[in-house]
Amino acid sequence: MLDKSAAYRAAIVGSPRRIEIQAVVDISDPDMTFSGAESSGAANFSQSAQLYDRVMDLTPYATLEPHRWVLNGKFRLIPSDGTADQVGFVGDVLSGEDGSFSPAVWVEERFSNASILQACSVYFPGDDWDGVPDTFAVEIRQGGTAYYTKEFAGNRARSVSLSGFTVNNPDAIRVTVSKWSLPGRRMRVAEILPGLYEQWDAHILAAFSCAQQGDFSCLSLPYGTLELSIDNHDRRFEPRNKGGLFLSLEERQGIDALIGVRLADGSVERCKIGRFYQAADGWKTGDNGLTIRWSLVDIVGLLTGRTFLVPDKLPTTLGGWVGAITAQLGHNFVGRYHVDPAYTELRVTANSVAEVTDKSCGDILRWACMATGTWPRAAAGTGDLTVEPLWSQGGKLLLDNLTGYPVMRANKSIAALIFKLADESNTEYVVSGNATSSEETVTISNPFLHTTDQALTAARLILSCYGGNLIETTGRGDPSGEIGDVDTIWLDESSATTARRMMQTFKIQDGALQGCQSRLLQADGSFLFQERAVLTKSGSWTAPAGVTALRLILVGKGEDGTAGTDGTWDEAGADGVDGIGGLVWAGTVSINPQQSFSVQIGDNSVFGQYSSANGSRFPFGYTDIASGDSFARTGVQKPVPGSGDGGAKGLGGIKGNRHREPSYDSEGNPVGSHWEIDNYPGEGTAGQAGVSGCVVIYWDKEGA
Repeated sequence: MLDKSAAYRAAIVGSPRRIEIQAVVDISDPDMTFSGAESSGAANFSQSAQLYDRVMDLTPYATLEPHRWVLNGKFRLIPSDGTADQVGFVGDVLSGEDGSFSPAVWVEERFSNASILQACSVYFPGDDWDGVPDTFAVEIRQGGTAYYTKEFAGNRARSVSLSGFTVNNPDAIRVTVSKWSLPGRRMRVAEILPGLYEQWDAHILAAFSCAQQGDFSCLSLPYGTLELSIDNHDRRFEPRNKGGLFLSLEERQGIDALIGVRLADGSVERCKIGRFYQAADGWKTGDNGLTIRWSLVDIVGLLTGRTFLVPDKLPTTLGGWVGAITAQLGHNFVGRYHVDPAYTELRVTANSVAEVTDKSCGDILRWACMATGTWPRAAAGTGDLTVEPLWSQGGKLLLDNLTGYPVMRANKSIAALIFKLADESNTEYVVSGNATSSEETVTISNPFLHTTDQALTAARLILSCYGGNLIETTGRGDPSGEIGDVDTIWLDESSATTARRMMQTFKIQDGALQGCQSRLLQADGSFLFQERAVLTKSGSWTAPAGVTALRLILVGKGEDGTAGTDGTWDEAGADGVDGIGGLVWAGTVSINPQQSFSVQIGDNSVFGQYSSANGSRFPFGYTDIASGDSFARTGVQKPVPGSGDGGAKGLGGIKGNRHREPSYDSEGNPVGSHWEIDNYPGEGTAGQAGVSGCVVIYWDKEGA
C-alpha cells in the first residue's frame, strides 16, 4: 500500500470527493543517451548533468548576484564539496544593467541514438528572484550545424516548447541567451528535454482506464494496462500531418499515470499508479482524427513476449537474472528493477545455455521468481520491475466506498502439480494439490528447479493460490492500494474478512472515478491449517497426537508511546512519539508428535527455539490472512491486550498566553504595566503503554 497522508485517507473515502487525473507524457527516443553539455562558461557549482533528469524545480542557493539573496528562510549556502542539490546549468557571467549579455552566452546539451526529433522543451528557473531569458534562441543541431532555429524576444515564461519541425539524427540542442529579464543575473537553465514532455489533465484526456493485476503463483504473467484517449483537434498525432509528431511515436516510450484527490485545504495529493509504455501498434485514431487512443502496458507487459537474448555468461542469482532481463529493453532500462535485498543473492542456475535459449523474457522472469518464493510486478510508485515475497499488510475496503455488496465465490482447486525437474534423470516429481476431486493438474518445466526440495518450495507458493474463495468488489476505488496488499473487507457493521488483492481497475466515467473493480484471493493453501490456538501467557504447550507440522506467528511486545512535552510561555509542547509495534516472526516448522514446547511471553514471545526477536516490524501491523486478526500495529490509542500493539504518543501541552495591561497608582496616574494571564502553559499528556504479544499456533487435525 502506498504511503499517503491522513488528509488523503480522509478525502479518498469522503462524500463528495473530487478526483483529478494526470498523465505525464514522455515522447522521446527510448534509446537516446546523453553525453553531457558544453557551454560558453559555467559556474563552479553548475550541474550540467541535471539538464536531463526531468526535475524542473531548482534549489535556492545563495549567491552575490544583486538583490537575489532573499531573506525568506529558503536560501541555502552552496556546499564546498561540489554536492549542490538541484541547480541545473548555471553560467559564469552576469547580465548587464539592462539584462544583456555581451557576448551572448550559451549551453548545449549533447546526446546520441536519437533517430528523429520533432519536439523539445526548455525549462528555466521558476522563482521570481532568478528571472528568465528575455531574448534567446533554441537550435536543433546535428554535426555542428543548426537544422532548426526558433528565436524568442520579450519572453517571461518559465518554459518554452517547440514543435512543427523534423530533424533526423540530431545530436545536440543549444540555447543561446543575449538578454536576461533581470540585471546582474547568471544564465540558468533547469532542463533541456529532447522530445515531447507534457502533463495532460482532464482537459486533454477524453478517457482514462487502468488495470493492474498479478499472479502470485508465477504460473502465468499478467501485466498492467492503461487506455488513454486524448483530444487531437490540433492533429499533432495525425499520421497525415507532416508538421505533427506522429513520426516520433515508437515502442517503449513512457507515460506516468497519476490519480489525485483534492484535500480539505484545497490542495491535491496524487498517487502514481504506474508507468506505462507504448507497445507495438499501441495507438489508434478515431473520430476522423479528432481523438487518438493509446493502449499502453507496464514494464512486465513489455517483457512478457520479448525473446530473451542470452548473455555471454549466464547469471547465477535472482538479482542477476532480473537485471539481465530488464537490460533486454535497452540502455535506458538498465537498473530499472528492484529485488528484495534478502532474496537478491539467492542462487538461481540453469544447467546449460540451451535451457534458456529461444525463451521469452516473461518465462525466464516467472521461472526465477517461482524458484525463489517471490513474484514479479511493476511497482506503482516507480514503474520499475519489482521482485519480492508476499507481504501481510494492506488497507481497508469499507461498505460506504463500495457500490455493491462484496461478491464471494469459490476459488479453483487443483488435484496435483507435476514437476519435471532439471536434473540428470529428468525426474518427474508429483505434489498433491488441495483437492483430489479436482480435474485440474499443472505440469511445470522450470529450468531453475533441480531438486525435489526446490520443487516443494515452489509448490507451497503455488498451492497458496488455490482453494478458498475469491472476493469481487465494485466501488469508488482507492489508488493507494497495490496488487499484493492484504486488505480488510467489511461485510457488515461489525464483521470483516481479509484477502489478498490480485486485480484492480481504475476508470474515469463522467468525470468521476467510479465502477472500479477489484478481485481478492482468500485461498486456503497448504499452509492454512485447520486448528488454531492463541497463547498470551507464559507456560508450556504440547502438540496433539499425530501432528508433525505447525505454523507459528510469534508477536513481541509493542513499545510505549512517549509523553508529550509541557507547553511554555514561548511555544506549545511537542507531541511524543508513537510506540512501534512488536517484532513478528512467522513460519512453518516440523515437529515430533506430542512434542512439548516452553512458552515465554515478555519483551519477545518465545516458543521453544523460535523467537519474535528474529522477526521484522510492520509499519501498518501484521495481518494474519487465515483469521483476519491484526498484530503489532504502531501508535494504537487503545492497544488490544496480547496483540503486540504499540501505544499512541502523548500530546504536547498548549502554549501559555499572557498580555500586558497598564498599571495605575491610587490617583489614577500610569505607573508602568503588569502581566495578565490568558491561560497557563499546559502539561503534556502521557503516551499509551504498549502491550505484550502472543504466540499463534496453527496445525491440522490428526489424519487430515
